[in-house]
Amino acid sequence: MERILLYVEDTPGMPAAVAWALKLAKGMSCRIIALAVIDPAAPRRRDAPTSDIEERAWGLLYEIEDDAFQQNVRISLLLEPGEPLPRLISLSSSYDAELIVASADCRLTTSELVRQSSRPVVFVK
Repeated sequence: MERILLYVEDTPGMPAAVAWALKLAKGMSCRIIALAVIDPAAPRRRDAPTSDIEERAWGLLYEIEDDAFQQNVRISLLLEPGEPLPRLISLSSSYDAELIVASADCRLTTSELVRQSSRPVVFVK
């Protein structure tokens, strides 16, 4: 395996998914592609402008990058606009990821992700 796509969302279970993906990547000497997707059509609080949401997403990605560097794991960071499920499916193909890792409490429809993905999917609890 050369590339793992890690779907990043601000959820309580995300740290466990990150730790699991980093451990796997280190053991297999592969690259993590950490992907956060901002859906401009998603409902949000009035007091949370898009710039704040982007800033928080970058903050999560940079935290993961720091953890990866500490563990000597190669990592690439992506922040993409769009609807999360189609972007995740599309990017997993274009980056030729062999595995998709997501937190079990992510807001994606997990059955749809598994059904639509041509890659194996692991949900970490």
